Amino acid sequence: MLFWGSLLKKVNVGLIGLGYQGKTYLRNLLRLENANVLGVADLSKKALNFAKNAGVENVFSDYHDLVKVDELDAVVISLPNFLHFDGVLAAAEAGKAILLDKPLARDVEEGEKILSTVRKNNVRLMMGYNLRFHPALRGIHEKIADGFFGEVQIAEATNVSAGPFASRSDHVGPVSVPSWWYDKKLAGGGALLDLGSHMIDLLSWYFGEVDRLECYLGYMFNMDLEDTATCMLKFKNGPIASVKVGWFSRDFTQTVQICGAAKNVGLRVYPLTPSKLIWSDVKRKLGQSDDGPNYLELKYFVNCVHNDEQPNPSGDDGLRCMQVVSQAYEKGVKV
Repeated sequence: MLFWGSLLKKVNVGLIGLGYQGKTYLRNLLRLENANVLGVADLSKKALNFAKNAGVENVFSDYHDLVKVDELDAVVISLPNFLHFDGVLAAAEAGKAILLDKPLARDVEEGEKILSTVRKNNVRLMMGYNLRFHPALRGIHEKIADGFFGEVQIAEATNVSAGPFASRSDHVGPVSVPSWWYDKKLAGGGALLDLGSHMIDLLSWYFGEVDRLECYLGYMFNMDLEDTATCMLKFKNGPIASVKVGWFSRDFTQTVQICGAAKNVGLRVYPLTPSKLIWSDVKRKLGQSDDGPNYLELKYFVNCVHNDEQPNPSGDDGLRCMQVVSQAYEKGVKV
């Protein structure tokens, strides 16, 4: 049993990176009752001013200075892909628990270096695959385990949007896309790595190890990076599943379908249904916030840090996902 004093103790968290996703992390961290945002780090003065206006007192232009703060317990890293290793290295050597936004790395070799660094410094690493914390998607995971679907034969996961070109809720007018998104060496991959890693991790959480796969890559925008990917995955002890992702659409669609011998379920994760949109708007007008996947993910991470427990998805989960993505690139057929 926990004593009341331990329940009140807050976990001191630092945030590295204040891009669009980083700002989403910040808003949700500030809502957590058992977390204290001790500081944030970003190169952008505008981003740091955003954090100050949100109530964060300590801001840093260099994340190395943030991780050196003795009182800091954990960090959330939301950096471009090519900075993941450097960010994890600094945090791990400072002895901080880490939540790293997906993907783990740009490739398997870099991912292995990250895990080696974490183990060497004996710190805990959690991967930021927030779909695992979506209540309905967690419900599917539980129903698969309970045998609700019977033997699952087919699964589908789709994630299509404008990717880095998408309009942002915190921005008016055309979106300026950072140049690293277009650089294969810096990004590591396109839509498959960016969006596909979410869906591959989700399906791997559902069904386990991928035994073999096929992949088709599309280049609608004639970039070095794929903007479309379709993968067929055969799970070792599970169904055949399709993963379809793309950066090519102004519309945002996330769906999951599970077909089993007993039941079939199709779930539209996004866009929200009209009734859910109305309910969300009512809660907003009442001053209530939706406890969405980002919030629930951070709440879980902070609780794990507080209780000195290993959070999941782990770095090993992130590496397994990278291995599947890497195989997909190796076997990918350009269409």
